[in-house]
Amino acid sequence: MQRPERLEDQVHFLLSTLVQRELRDPELGFVTLTAVRLSPDRSVAKVYFTVLPANGGDQEAQDGFTRKALGRAAGFLRSQLATRLKMKRVPELRFFPDGKLEEGNHLETLLSEIEKERAARPPDSLAESGDGN
Repeated sequence: MQRPERLEDQVHFLLSTLVQRELRDPELGFVTLTAVRLSPDRSVAKVYFTVLPANGGDQEAQDGFTRKALGRAAGFLRSQLATRLKMKRVPELRFFPDGKLEEGNHLETLLSEIEKERAARPPDSLAESGDGN
């Protein structure tokens, strides 16, 4: 029995390779699998993905198209995993958009706005600091 983290890494690597080399679905676009998390009983694998929107399109719509395309390919991907992994039962694959990249970009934007506000604010002098003299 393998440690769950190592098995997750193996599934992630195999799925990423299969998606990039074997799937031929025009709705997939440029998809990257970011993580795989197995349920405690290893019956379900949550597969997280990001996708580069085409021509600056709507990210939510692109995520939906990609999720459907990956869902259609789940049977094929699962059968390919079964041939490559030594497991009694191959986990059911469920796909979810990974929002961590968007959250990180949002935080970076907020931090740059704070830095701009600090730069625009005049520096406090020692006399205004209220040292009581």
